[in-house]
Amino acid sequence: MHYVTATAIDVTGNWPVRVEVHLAESDGSAAVILGHAPLLDIGEVRGSALPAPLGLRCDVIGRDDDTVLIRLRHGATDRRGRDTFRVAAATVRSETPGEIFERRLLDYHVDPECVTDVESAWLAFTEFCQNEFDGLDDDRFRVQWGRYSWSDRTATLCFTRQFTLPGPGGPVLWQVSLDMRFPGFHTLATGGTGFDVTPPGPARAAALAAIRATIPGTPHLYDLWRAVPRHSALIFEPAV
Repeated sequence: MHYVTATAIDVTGNWPVRVEVHLAESDGSAAVILGHAPLLDIGEVRGSALPAPLGLRCDVIGRDDDTVLIRLRHGATDRRGRDTFRVAAATVRSETPGEIFERRLLDYHVDPECVTDVESAWLAFTEFCQNEFDGLDDDRFRVQWGRYSWSDRTATLCFTRQFTLPGPGGPVLWQVSLDMRFPGFHTLATGGTGFDVTPPGPARAAALAAIRATIPGTPHLYDLWRAVPRHSALIFEPAV
């Protein structure tokens, strides 16, 4: 999947948020797209002064030297009902690992900023852990939980994948993590699975299934797994 850079013109409402987006076409015209979050991801413009750049999810279905033919995803269309547009090649890019995880979450109807079902988020995470990326190395994943200083001692559950990607100055260790925080659970003990380095494929699927099978028998964790987070966030950043 890819992203095409458009311009967010107006954001209205609370939930679902409605956004008006203008997409520049290669012939100089602008398509007007009206949509709702989270199918149109407004995270990058939330709280920003408008107009502001906004990436729209799309598939590339054709190319020439300077332009790309794209089709918008998730049923997004412009006011004329079109979902396919020819745009400048420079406005289209491949998705990042963080965006791939976000897409997996949306496939399970999970908004990463408002998780309401941990099990659905877990299923999305298991699929994300099977995605392979060009140049990826040191690939590993873990589940951790507890009350940490970095989360203000709030009960926290994290699904994390780490990997090394090439960078201008050499390989960089990156981390994609879905962090979920919960009210209560004041006696939750800190714990985790440790990093599993099983490579993507059947063996990794078995390792993920083995982690899930231990949840009901882990004190307090099963109750946390079935609770609704008070706050959640998807983070893609260099690992510290």
